[in-house]
Amino acid sequence: MNSEHTGSNSDGNKPNKKVIIGVAILFTIVGLVIAFITTVAVKETSAVNFCSSCHSMKPMANAYLNSVHGGFGKTGFVARCADCHLPHESTLGYLVQKARTGIHDVVTEITKDTYRIDWKEKREERRNFLYDSSCLHCHENLLHATKPNKKAYLAHKAYFSGKLKVEVEHEKVPAMCVDCHKYVGHYELGKELNKIGTVYDEAYYNYKRDKPNYAAAEVEEEASEHGSEATAEADTEHHE
Repeated sequence: MNSEHTGSNSDGNKPNKKVIIGVAILFTIVGLVIAFITTVAVKETSAVNFCSSCHSMKPMANAYLNSVHGGFGKTGFVARCADCHLPHESTLGYLVQKARTGIHDVVTEITKDTYRIDWKEKREERRNFLYDSSCLHCHENLLHATKPNKKAYLAHKAYFSGKLKVEVEHEKVPAMCVDCHKYVGHYELGKELNKIGTVYDEAYYNYKRDKPNYAAAEVEEEASEHGSEATAEADTEHHE
């Protein structure tokens, strides 16, 4: 048999190494770009500026910016909306719930008259849109931190042991953080909700407490304009 016909060209049956490397690099770059865009999108859609872009959320945003969790006062720090209103057990669970919540909120804003929603009644449903994993994501050293306060320590010890119970729909269930800390995160939200009207009131929605919130990320530019003197004044303001 002619060796010309039986001989094999091993190079012809093997993928070109340069092509493989090129494809791998391309997929890596595309993956990194997608990951970057996703990270930025998740971050930008998790804070108060985005969440308050709907008028129905203005009172909540206003009360948040005037609260300790919104960065107000000398002990204030900035917890983004998603830090409290999304679960933190897992990254997948966080992203899935974020998508579900976002779709629900957009559909509700478009299809319903949000001024007819009883927002005060909604506050009593806080168990449905707040999560213990969100609180413990930041307050991870809670039990040790409350030791100096005997009452707080005993309450949190009972919570972590599962012995702290509350009644929900005539049934005793383990307590959640928001069962005791009912209105955390939104300073005097009840008063803000009382001001809701059927017409967008720019003066009302731009209202802040006596001193602006210099700690909040959304007003950092204002803080830099006023300088350290104004920051010092904000630090002495009474906090929640």
